[in-house]
Amino acid sequence: MRKRPAGALRPHGRGAGHATRKDDAMAPMDAAVPGTLVWGHAALAVCAALYLAWWWTFFNPALPKAMGALYAMGVGFILGAVAFGIAAVVLLAMGLGALAGAPQVGGAAPGWVFAVGGVAAYAALAFVTVRFFGRPVTTELLLFVLWAALELAVLNALMGAGMLFGGAFWLLAGVVALVTAANLVCYVLYFRLPPVPSFIDGAAPLAVVGVLSAVLAVVIARL
Repeated sequence: MRKRPAGALRPHGRGAGHATRKDDAMAPMDAAVPGTLVWGHAALAVCAALYLAWWWTFFNPALPKAMGALYAMGVGFILGAVAFGIAAVVLLAMGLGALAGAPQVGGAAPGWVFAVGGVAAYAALAFVTVRFFGRPVTTELLLFVLWAALELAVLNALMGAGMLFGGAFWLLAGVVALVTAANLVCYVLYFRLPPVPSFIDGAAPLAVVGVLSAVLAVVIARL
């Protein structure tokens, strides 16, 4: 096989130009998904598990009142949930920042839409649940809205960077919307139910969000 002489020009024919354009178009698709998105969802799953453990320790009507070592363990659960929750938000925000700097090939909405939309959704839902359902506002509503806004922002950013196609985006966004709607139903019903159903009603959103977060961590890692 003859070697091309040093300094020889590469051919600039139609085929070469076509290959170059194809490589440029595929560049966003070949970019790596930020690992912070995977670890952020993993942290979110751990946060939900610890929150659920705290809920089980302090609110299970079938158990005696938590005291002594059990009380200390329950406090450890909620402190761990807070720590992992903060870590999840930070990691997901870092991943969103990394994707914002990637070449954009999809029709993604700007990131501020989800921040403004989340604030507006929280205000509207707080008003509606208090005014029409008599449900006092608690931290869970903020957590539900924050989770939904973050997940939709992540999916939107992945689509914009060409790492998630439209069909997959709408499928996953639909799942997030359905889970959020179910969480809001549980939120409204909580104070209207007897002790045991109320306990289950409060635990269900934590379990579902934890499982979905773990699933999304695996899905994003495989993109």
